[in-house]
Amino acid sequence: MDPKISTHEIEEKIVQKEEVIQHLTRELEDVKNFTESVIQSIGSGILITEMNDTITYINRAGERILGYGKEELKGKPFSIFGLKEKQSTIPSFLNNPDDLDTRKEGWMRRSDHTEFPVGFTINNHLSIRGEKIGKIVIFRDLTNVYKIQEEILRMDRLVSLGKLASGIAHELRNPLAGIKTTAQALGEELSEDDSKREYLHRITKEIDRLNDLLKTFFSFAKPQNLNLIHCQIQDIINEIIPFLIKEIADKGIRFIESYHPKLPKIKVDKTQMHQVFLNLFLNAIQAMPNGGELHLEAAPMLSISPEGLKQNVVKIIISDTGRGIPPHIVQKIFDPFFTTKPRGIGLGLSITYQIIKKHGGTIKVESQWEKGTSFAIHLPETSEN
Repeated sequence: MDPKISTHEIEEKIVQKEEVIQHLTRELEDVKNFTESVIQSIGSGILITEMNDTITYINRAGERILGYGKEELKGKPFSIFGLKEKQSTIPSFLNNPDDLDTRKEGWMRRSDHTEFPVGFTINNHLSIRGEKIGKIVIFRDLTNVYKIQEEILRMDRLVSLGKLASGIAHELRNPLAGIKTTAQALGEELSEDDSKREYLHRITKEIDRLNDLLKTFFSFAKPQNLNLIHCQIQDIINEIIPFLIKEIADKGIRFIESYHPKLPKIKVDKTQMHQVFLNLFLNAIQAMPNGGELHLEAAPMLSISPEGLKQNVVKIIISDTGRGIPPHIVQKIFDPFFTTKPRGIGLGLSITYQIIKKHGGTIKVESQWEKGTSFAIHLPETSEN
């Protein structure tokens, strides 16, 4: 020991070094806490694994998206999520080192084993010395994005097919009118007991059937302008039920209505809304040829759009206990000209979809094969001025 340095000075230097160490420790702790706060505030899921494919970390967004807790996942293989890249399946992302740092789309599996679409990137997790020690997977739930894309594509198809239907209808209407006029003129020239009058009657009857079909095309191709008035859902339902009550009774169907006691009014075109509910009720009735239950529920609620916008709406649910819709076609039922009925033309639900969208609302379907179908409609709640 240097005789010139006293014990007191040594102790002071030790204290100073301890203070520096404590200061650096606090700074490191602050940096760690800051980094953790940033990672936890990110809306995308973040997963970190070791090189042997075992999970070491997941942030809160990842827990929420996948339905797992952090402690549940530690030490488990990444393969439990069944990550599949769009157009190809990735058995293990650790076997694809050349695919890093590229955003891809695919599917992952939640804790309840349901698959959902994701956008994801896979990056190397590096140590402080730059060595590869694992992988960092960043992923985002694309369910709402895919739904918006489907809506846009469906509306594009509706517009294009609407123009096509309008053109076809116009081209057919004039020749049909000419044929009907000619048939009626021939009928006037034949005697009452002429057997040929039956042929003319059949021709006229088929022309009338085609004209009814053309009216359906026109309502799809060129929907009428909205004549909006404030009204209650009950009023609309009460006006159309008399047209259905006989068929409901004949098939042994039980009709059950449930309305919230403080159900607000909505601003709609009543005539077009009649068409919406008639279409949905008729579909439900036809799905229950041997009887069942037809339910209608209406209540106010706060709806949140995929973009996060809040809106007060009236939610109307029409459900049946019928055959249901096969899973492979449930997403196609609003497409124009898609039908499973032998004599159907596939425009009823397309027109229903158009009308709801024109009112600023949404309509969705859920169905279980052999158990029943449910349509959920959201219509904006409006204040009466």
